[in-house]
Amino acid sequence: MDARLMPPPLSALPGARRPAAFAACLAGCLLLAGAAARAASPEWESPPVSHKDVQPYFNARDLYARVLPPPPAPDSATDRDDLAALQARQQATAERREQAAADAKWLYDRFAPVLGLQALRRDSLPALVQLLNRSVRQVSGPAFAAKAAYPRARPYQRMADLHVCGKPDTDGTRRTSYPSGHAAYGWTVALVLARVAPEHAPALLARAARYADSRLVCGMHFPSDIEAGRQMATAVVAQLDGLAEFQHDVERARAELAPLLAAPPLSPPPTPRNPQ
Repeated sequence: MDARLMPPPLSALPGARRPAAFAACLAGCLLLAGAAARAASPEWESPPVSHKDVQPYFNARDLYARVLPPPPAPDSATDRDDLAALQARQQATAERREQAAADAKWLYDRFAPVLGLQALRRDSLPALVQLLNRSVRQVSGPAFAAKAAYPRARPYQRMADLHVCGKPDTDGTRRTSYPSGHAAYGWTVALVLARVAPEHAPALLARAARYADSRLVCGMHFPSDIEAGRQMATAVVAQLDGLAEFQHDVERARAELAPLLAAPPLSPPPTPRNPQ
């Protein structure tokens, strides 16, 4: 496999650490019920549309038990490292915070500029958007099952005076920090787009790392949360690679996207000359 289609090593990611040994498989799979569990998720498309009828390629909800270790135990050395790294990452510029807030709200369109496009929308790229929708739905199952199995308080539930993007959930009983859903979504989008447009793979993976890092800037996750999201996305897309249906959809999306990638970028209008 082309090395450009794989995510960078853990040491290259913002705030990354090497995980402990994988946990033993857990029996069963708990789910977060209701729309409130996904209230903090980004809008996949713009303008926003419902994705309740989007189906994954197959049921992968129990994959998290084979892929993710448990989150760091409270007040463990790794947990303390998480808190320290998050506090350091909170020292971001106003411009970076603005970017992080936009990353928190949107998904596909935050990756479009990497391809030289303004947006990734179903009216112009229906095959690509369908591919992304099914892939993101694929990763959402195990990601949200892991959140239920590994209840971890979010940073703003544990630390005072954090910069938080948007309105944090004030329900202290809901502990959904691990893994980061945004990180899982962002890495899934980047990895799938890297298969559709492999010439853009390095830039797409770099964008995914920055998209995940935005969750630290937003005070919504710890570094180990976003690393778990990356692991979840990598495992899901690796499984999708073995499906003929997924490969067929990638080819359709590649053929659809190719003319747009081949077109020259739009030039800004010429600046009027000053009258003599």
